[in-house]
Amino acid sequence: MSHKPSDVAVLNTIQAAAADVVLSGGKLQLNDGSVDLLTDSVKISDALAVVKTAYAAGTASVKEYDLAGVALAANTQYVMSVEVPQVAGFNNVQVSNGNFGRNEANELIRIRTYVVWVGAAPTANELRDLFIARINDDAGARVTAASGGAGVVELTLDDVNDGDFSTEAPAGAAESVTTPYVAPSGTPALVNADSPNAASATGQYSTWSISLIRARRHNAVGGGNAFFEEVTRIYADEGATNFAAFETELDAVLAGTHTPASDYLGV
Repeated sequence: MSHKPSDVAVLNTIQAAAADVVLSGGKLQLNDGSVDLLTDSVKISDALAVVKTAYAAGTASVKEYDLAGVALAANTQYVMSVEVPQVAGFNNVQVSNGNFGRNEANELIRIRTYVVWVGAAPTANELRDLFIARINDDAGARVTAASGGAGVVELTLDDVNDGDFSTEAPAGAAESVTTPYVAPSGTPALVNADSPNAASATGQYSTWSISLIRARRHNAVGGGNAFFEEVTRIYADEGATNFAAFETELDAVLAGTHTPASDYLGV
């Protein structure tokens, strides 16, 4: 759901008998009984795709790296890199880097690389502990390291909103996923990112993302219509009274099975 929607409707309360869902003349509108929740009605025939996602709090992944198969030698550097692809952005505060230049404070870097060096040949446990200490000393790390057993480094994602992480471990290390990542969906934070302050703090939202083509007047074509792909996103609290009837009716409208069929006509 990274595509920022052009239109958003958030339903924290839902009317009985799916009264919020209005289909007329082939156009979908949502109405809470007093105001339209969508700025632009959705012309069903212009819809390209609909993706429906149930609420999920999200699950942070946990991965283990068994170092038993790593060649352990004296006077050697060992490297482990952790990448969190969705991490991006800066706080735009400039600080001195101590070399007559400026860096972003609290810069978010998608790939963190951890290098440890040994003199005498280490055991797998010693190498494990070096990596754990190096990762946990990094204030910008997006994972937390711990012992997963003999010679095993366990990494746990710190924030499910960052997306899953991948790791490049030393040659010979064996990866196992002990807890698979599940992306959050329909959380108050995600709803508020699309529509600020619209979510209930306790809401658990089903999400409908509707991709469609809309005609907009544009100066590039002399004020005539140009066609743009846009996204309309609908959030409805699964815990709201009457949610089930709303869900059934909205699904039917978007699937083309709503009755009477004449409601789709007239565009």
